[in-house]
Amino acid sequence: MLLSTAVLWAAPSDAPAKKTPLPEKPARSAPKTKPGTVPAKTAAPKPKVEWRPEYHNGRAYVSAEQVATYYDMPKPVVSGDMVVIQNKYFRIELNRTSRLVKLNGWTLYFSYSVTKKHGRTLVSVFDVRNVLDPIMRPNDRRDPAVLKTVVIDPAGGGKETGIKSPFIAEKDLTLDVARQMAELCRSRGFNVVLTRDSDVFASAEDRRKKADSVTDESIFISLRASSSSSAKMRGFESNTLPPAGTPATGEKEDGEIDKKFYAGNVNDRESLALATVIQSSAVTNLKTVDLGLKRQRFGELRDINMPAAVCRLGYLSHKEEAQKLAAPEYRTLIARSLADAVQRYANFLSDHIDERAAEDKFRPLKFGSINASRAIEGTVLTGEQVVVEMPIEAVVAAIFDPRKIEVQVFLFEHVNGSEIDLSLADPPKVEWVSVLPDWHTSKTEVLRATYLRPPFGAAESKAYGKRSYLGYVARLVYDGKVMDETSSPQNLHRALYYFTTVFPRR
Repeated sequence: MLLSTAVLWAAPSDAPAKKTPLPEKPARSAPKTKPGTVPAKTAAPKPKVEWRPEYHNGRAYVSAEQVATYYDMPKPVVSGDMVVIQNKYFRIELNRTSRLVKLNGWTLYFSYSVTKKHGRTLVSVFDVRNVLDPIMRPNDRRDPAVLKTVVIDPAGGGKETGIKSPFIAEKDLTLDVARQMAELCRSRGFNVVLTRDSDVFASAEDRRKKADSVTDESIFISLRASSSSSAKMRGFESNTLPPAGTPATGEKEDGEIDKKFYAGNVNDRESLALATVIQSSAVTNLKTVDLGLKRQRFGELRDINMPAAVCRLGYLSHKEEAQKLAAPEYRTLIARSLADAVQRYANFLSDHIDERAAEDKFRPLKFGSINASRAIEGTVLTGEQVVVEMPIEAVVAAIFDPRKIEVQVFLFEHVNGSEIDLSLADPPKVEWVSVLPDWHTSKTEVLRATYLRPPFGAAESKAYGKRSYLGYVARLVYDGKVMDETSSPQNLHRALYYFTTVFPRR
């Protein structure tokens, strides 16, 4: 039984060749960015850096000097345990004994502590790629898109009062902010879904189903309050799901760490970008304490199929902050700050979309509407069959060489009802619906891939988990360049980078 990675198809070698070079992508300028603006557009060209990682406690690290070179920044300045890397776009402040990082003045948390070895500062490769990179170069490894829907999830409701204070209860605080935020987002052209829009109890399952019913480009923002045994604790914080196999903020780095890959991990980079604009907008407008961007294993973050963040609006255990949260004008300010953040995220997400649309006009091929049908054979511990039919459409008047076409298909499965993994299906049967596809007699030719995962016995179920079909990612490549990429569920293609080497990159 093989781990499925991709279906690769090239047209028969005797297909007629009509060679026409594809147009080059238009150059993308690198606009300047004011310090403190996060996330920023690509601020500087990506330098070529040969990583020279070294291992510490079983993890790969690189020196702060390599990090500086990677981002085209001057040599780090060291003062005791403080290390500063700075240019005209960014200022990174590291502490050689901590996970806490300051980026352009904003508080972030690495998954692993910065450390020192033989007098040198070391940063985990994972944190460079999964914390610094999504914020400092948010447009890298991302397709532009248009944000359509905002899902707002106010905590509590009905019998679930949540955190209480003499001034306001959590369920009332979150619902009022959610309602005001919803109206502001609608006024800006976004569709809005509230997981509850009145003082009623809504289970976690009900909330998830409501969010999962959204199939277009969307984000999920959960609103909560905070409480602490310390009467002095106050401020605003934003949370995203920890990447698979990494500790949550506050968990021990060498402790028992959840290594499972969940639906919420698919959109990790986008979730971090969303949380970043939320945190910066809220702290700036509310003039409150910046408690930072943290990683937490909240259930709503784990199981969601879209970029998601949990916002803790403030501490009801802090007398002055609770009084502010109870004031209608302050709640309105929170709602405006969050709606502003949504707009900033939408602007970031759609950056370069006009250029992509212009490029698409010159692509000789694209996918039509893909259909994936699932058939289960037998009744008990049976195998699973998935048939993926992929219409490939030729652009009007396009001239291309069919021998240079390559189609890649990746199937994903749910494991034990919660995790995500590449399919364990056998190599697929691949065939064209038409006998001799040539795109001359028809603008559309259909490629069919049939997967069959044989029945699992008890030993295989124990080793690989109980599996069921989740969705697919399809990529259309011509002459070594990606023409089209699509997936179901929405944005599942973002998971590819976590499971397999994707080539070529779009």
